[in-house]
Amino acid sequence: MTRKRELEAIAHKEGKWWEIHIHELDRVTQASRTRDIQGMATDLAATVLNVDPDQVIVHVTLRAPSDIMDRWAQARADLEKAQELAAKGAAESRDIVAELSREFTITEVARMLGISTQRVSQLKTKKASEA
Repeated sequence: MTRKRELEAIAHKEGKWWEIHIHELDRVTQASRTRDIQGMATDLAATVLNVDPDQVIVHVTLRAPSDIMDRWAQARADLEKAQELAAKGAAESRDIVAELSREFTITEVARMLGISTQRVSQLKTKKASEA
């Protein structure tokens, strides 16, 4: 059995057409609809390599415009930073409650911080991985 040749392709929208580039073959083709991209990429690879289409596997990645991808990357970075800040805030909240609880009752701590006594109890017993 012959091993199938695997290739990578990138497809992005150019006007009304999807442009499909197989970098390894330095070739480009087009498709008018998303559902045709895979077939066009496979046909291009088979033609260039002079093999049957069932002898190639083309992995196609759809790419959004670069400005959108830049915004996406920033949004992901912002979310990561927000998660880090939330973890830091939770740890600091636990530390503050623990510190105040050494001198004050749960009710007093709750009133000082403007939270419920139940929340004070939760913060006192939570470990860093749970908060």
